[in-house]
Amino acid sequence: MAMGETLVSKGIITADQLNKALEEQKSNSSSKLGEILVKLGFTTADKIEAALK
Repeated sequence: MAMGETLVSKGIITADQLNKALEEQKSNSSSKLGEILVKLGFTTADKIEAALK
């Protein structure tokens, strides 16, 4: 399962937030998805890290 799908399935972010972050990533391909999610204020790095353990 991809990181974004994992975060959605665990309730960390919504599917809409994931889609917005992926759109942002398309225009700035050097940024990682997790960084974009944090930059947009959708979640924190700590929550991402905990969800992926």
